[in-house]
Amino acid sequence: MKQPTPPPVLAQVHQEFAQICPSKVADPRPEPALPSLEEKEGSSAYQHLHVPVRIMEDFLRLARSNTKRNLETCGVLAGSLTHPTETCFMSSVDLHTHYSYQIMLPEAVAIVMARTDETTPHGIFHLSDPSGVFVIRNCQQRGFHPHEKSEDSNPIYEHCSHVFLNAKLKYEVLELR
Repeated sequence: MKQPTPPPVLAQVHQEFAQICPSKVADPRPEPALPSLEEKEGSSAYQHLHVPVRIMEDFLRLARSNTKRNLETCGVLAGSLTHPTETCFMSSVDLHTHYSYQIMLPEAVAIVMARTDETTPHGIFHLSDPSGVFVIRNCQQRGFHPHEKSEDSNPIYEHCSHVFLNAKLKYEVLELR
């Protein structure tokens, strides 16, 4: 007899780690951030996105048990084996996963946490548009794989210039597993 799945519960978040300094959120290794949309003329504008600084700290606490077991935990998807002990970058699997969110909501971001990367432990990225979106849309490969450079030689993904870290925003963390 199959038991019904219990309803989601509010995750308990304990203050066991020091706060993450907003200055520790760094540019990705591929390329620096492009100018914000206010600086670009005639571009399709992203809505500004405000991210609570503490959400990353809380996520790390919730993902801690998975990280110890060498499992990556995604904010929307369940944890899976990918690269939790690597540097702060978006793997091909991350890029394909993020693509589905970004085409639905252009402001969508990927917050990458690399706990073991002391030089760049955090990054907030999105696919470059149109270059990266085009590359990932047309890629048919599965699993981990390299991507070709875009036709215009622009990076496939980049640091987000439309994200503002805000220590005063309130949020709730729901654990859905």
